[in-house]
Amino acid sequence: MPVVFEYPPFFDVLQSLNEELTRNYGPMACGPNKCPVFRPSSDAVRSKSVVNFTPAVDVFDTDHAYVVHASLPGASPNAISVDFEPKTNELILSGEIKRPRSFADDASLKSLRIGERRLGKFERRIRLSPTTKIVPDKVAAKLVNGVLEVVVPKVEEEPKRKIVIETVANPADDWVDAASYNEQNSSDTVGTEKLD
Repeated sequence: MPVVFEYPPFFDVLQSLNEELTRNYGPMACGPNKCPVFRPSSDAVRSKSVVNFTPAVDVFDTDHAYVVHASLPGASPNAISVDFEPKTNELILSGEIKRPRSFADDASLKSLRIGERRLGKFERRIRLSPTTKIVPDKVAAKLVNGVLEVVVPKVEEEPKRKIVIETVANPADDWVDAASYNEQNSSDTVGTEKLD
């Protein structure tokens, strides 16, 4: 069974590295307006809005469905969008995670000493196998304890049908009469000549 891996784009790796260095070694003269933050250019972003981060996901490829777990702590179900693009077999998770209202004002943000949570707009595109047929109408999602679970069901293929071969005691009696067969299926045999 093939395994699907989706690695974050390069700018997300650089953004994470920048955050880790700042967290462990201090700002190093790189504040909000002092150095460029690793953000994608407008050409690199597929959506029209700026994406602040890409959530981490696990993708399971089971016999009957793909199951995606996305880590979205603090997200509201109303602020998350789950879309499926059937032309490309792509699952698109997008939305926004905000601070609680009681801590979102300027006075509260001035008192912020450590800010490690990922907040803002996010988008994650997961390409599923292009050869797998998906049932788009039955894609389901739920948010439990900060983990978004999306189930993308696969089309159930009918198993091979084994044709049973009958044994006949007297083969001469059991042959199909070609004349009666041609009469029953005369509409199917237009343009054929009768052989004498």
